[in-house]
Amino acid sequence: MFADYELWLIAWCFFALGFGGFIKGALGVGTPLLTVPMMAMVLPPQMAIAIMAIPVVVANLWQFSQAERSTAVVRRFWPTFVGILIGIWVGVKILSVIDEQTLLVTVGIAVIAFALLQGSSYRFYLNESMIKPSGGVFGLASGLIGGISSFFGPMLVVYLISIRDLNKNQFVSAISFLYVSAVVPWAISLYLFGILDQEMLIFSTLAAIPVILGMVLGQRVRGHISDEKFKTLIIGILMVSGVAMLWRAFQ
Repeated sequence: MFADYELWLIAWCFFALGFGGFIKGALGVGTPLLTVPMMAMVLPPQMAIAIMAIPVVVANLWQFSQAERSTAVVRRFWPTFVGILIGIWVGVKILSVIDEQTLLVTVGIAVIAFALLQGSSYRFYLNESMIKPSGGVFGLASGLIGGISSFFGPMLVVYLISIRDLNKNQFVSAISFLYVSAVVPWAISLYLFGILDQEMLIFSTLAAIPVILGMVLGQRVRGHISDEKFKTLIIGILMVSGVAMLWRAFQ
């Protein structure tokens, strides 16, 4: 199985997975946003996405187990959860038939847009009456984009930072709940649609190892790195990754 792949390719994917895990451990978000574009530079995009199925489940379950949890989070964000489920089903169906160029452009634009958003000072806030209805819309968009590209985070982050009274601990609890809600049915959908076949399931399971190692390292160094400097570095890497994918799509 591994004999079909060159050593440098395996080493690059191991590095990409470990680096994504490091960012997840240090900042709590961002694993697929970096790892998928990096692996897609040397692998078919569908394969890069399928490999992330088990690692993102493991990473987010780990994060969820360490975050504050409350039934209040479920009560407040259940419309977002429902929207995510619907969006994932549609997104994965598209992924199973979408051509490589379209997928590369879609993922590349999503990465660049997220990087630009994170680097801007623009913010808007939702009225209390709009939180649940907007949650369904943002959840649907998150599930659709995530089902195609594995990038569930951008729309969820945009939604949560638009809630004025959500403090840091509540944000972590909410994003952990929504990530777990997204990645578990997403991984199941990949399997049901045949994208995550037996060979990809083995690759994906093994891919969780470097992600976990990276998360452990990221958690250890979190307190020694300035959030602003690290955020700037991540935004730069995201921009480079997005541009690289667009370049590959049109070459």
